[in-house]
Amino acid sequence: MAEITDETGVTHSIAGGNLLDRLFQTLHRHSELAESLLHTLCHFGDAQEVQVFVVGGLVRDMMLAEPSNFTTPLDIDLAVDGDLTQVHTELAAAADARPTFHDRFGTASVSLFDGTRIDVARTRSERYPSPGALPVVSPATIEVDLARRDFTVNAIALPLTGDRRGELLDPHQGLKDLRRRQIRTLHEASFRDDSTRLVRAARYAARIGGAIERRTLADARRDRHYLGALSPQRFGDAWRLLLTEQLPCPALEIARRLKIPQSRDARWTVARSTLAAADGPQQFWASVGLLSRDRDIVDWLPRSAGMHRRERLALQAGTELRQERRRIAGMRRASRVAELLGRFPEAALFAAERLWSGASGTAVAHYLERRANLRSPISAERLMELGVGQGPAIGDWLRRVDAAIWDGELDPADPESVARMEQRIRWSR
Repeated sequence: MAEITDETGVTHSIAGGNLLDRLFQTLHRHSELAESLLHTLCHFGDAQEVQVFVVGGLVRDMMLAEPSNFTTPLDIDLAVDGDLTQVHTELAAAADARPTFHDRFGTASVSLFDGTRIDVARTRSERYPSPGALPVVSPATIEVDLARRDFTVNAIALPLTGDRRGELLDPHQGLKDLRRRQIRTLHEASFRDDSTRLVRAARYAARIGGAIERRTLADARRDRHYLGALSPQRFGDAWRLLLTEQLPCPALEIARRLKIPQSRDARWTVARSTLAAADGPQQFWASVGLLSRDRDIVDWLPRSAGMHRRERLALQAGTELRQERRRIAGMRRASRVAELLGRFPEAALFAAERLWSGASGTAVAHYLERRANLRSPISAERLMELGVGQGPAIGDWLRRVDAAIWDGELDPADPESVARMEQRIRWSR
């Protein structure tokens, strides 16, 4: 009999059938498509005598029983002890979509119309030829499969078919660690085998509102230098998932204390003040640019951290905006500030609003607040009615009208003020 902690922190015992009921209730709340698909796979597995298990994050979050832990769209991991060929066929038919196959690992994934992603893999063992390398996999039982996973809280499975249907499999005391709010690896070489687990440890510890277990923390500090052996893509993918957490700041703080950035590249550190602006990948990277005084950071950090194009542009925007800070603070006309800040993406501006104090911070905050409500009363069509010819003159006058609004020379809500501006435009012909 399993135990589950409810939203108030009270622990209850739950029978196997009730666990399945809870699973499908959870799916019904978040993805009726996934609920229907898993029911189909259950019937198929029982008919074909194929063992199907829900594993990993969905089981973890369901047992933690905190609605805030469920990220949407859902990401569901299924493990199959048996031939995957028929399962893939059934999955494609039930989902009305073509799965994406990953032959090296014998896995398939399908995305449903509501955004839910379902990954199906053969229960397997893994062997790592060298630190940072991709694993060599072989078919194995569910018990062996759970033993090769990253953390005990993810080494929990719920059988959907067979004799153990609804019986929670928790051979590594993951539920106990969940109740203690701690992240614990299954063996001491875990971070050496796959150093992306260091980033995941920070993510999951923050997500469950806990910490990394003492021995696991010691292993992480001992083996964090293996982060340097990862390919930029693998590190970038892991770090990006951390930045896209619903609450990335706690995860970033744990990663910062673990010295994950400088373990990846000695030149890269994350200042604590960065956390104040870490609302998604682009805003995080913009804040890194805003705070860094390394003129070459745009050259080396994108390669080292495996950044995508938009992230690189955000980093560059942050570095360029930092160089303009003193000039922004000294500007007296709001239109000049608007003209300068209008060249920068929102991610850099929002980061600057949170990170900057003084005149520059006030200027950015004032720009963002006013920009949201700025509506010009004179359109391009109206300019032509006033006699402005087509071509560059239209754009020039649109900018001049906006500047007049910024500087308080034109009140869009005052008909007399608008009329005076229109008269000025007529006279200028």
